[in-house]
Amino acid sequence: MQCSAFFKTIFAAVFMAVIPAMTLANIAKAQELGPEVGSLIPHDLTDVNGKGGFENLTGENGLALFFVRSLDWCPFCKRQATEASARIGEFQARGLNVAFVSYDSAEKQNRFASSKDFKAELLSDSDIEIINAFGLRNEQHKEGSRVYGIPHPVVLIINPDKTIAAKIYEEDYTTNT
Repeated sequence: MQCSAFFKTIFAAVFMAVIPAMTLANIAKAQELGPEVGSLIPHDLTDVNGKGGFENLTGENGLALFFVRSLDWCPFCKRQATEASARIGEFQARGLNVAFVSYDSAEKQNRFASSKDFKAELLSDSDIEIINAFGLRNEQHKEGSRVYGIPHPVVLIINPDKTIAAKIYEEDYTTNT
């Protein structure tokens, strides 16, 4: 995957903020999970308070969109969200807003955010429409399971024109339950 200097800078910010163990080799292999780099986002996005649309969520240069399992019960997701929120100024300096998608209800997400000095946007996808549209649902969990609907953890960098500029995730996502 070819990267412009701008996106290399964005990658560096994401790595420093939340994914220090990732390697560039993992990014290059990041073509098999979710929508392809260069494609349009497959579903619109709405925050937990119902503010409409991608246009209201994106910064001048786009959006860093984090798909996380749960901000209610997943300690790794809570830590990632807290650390990214604490460094939100670095994203904004690069023209990116930050948002998190989880299958949690808006109430659970708001409870998490109110217990912190949380600055990122929260997108509740309790109906798993966004997660399914993006092709990120962890299919190892069957309907009726407490964790049915969780996404594979992925970070997408989305351009203002709604195209996916980059995606970052753990290479072993198929075995990471």
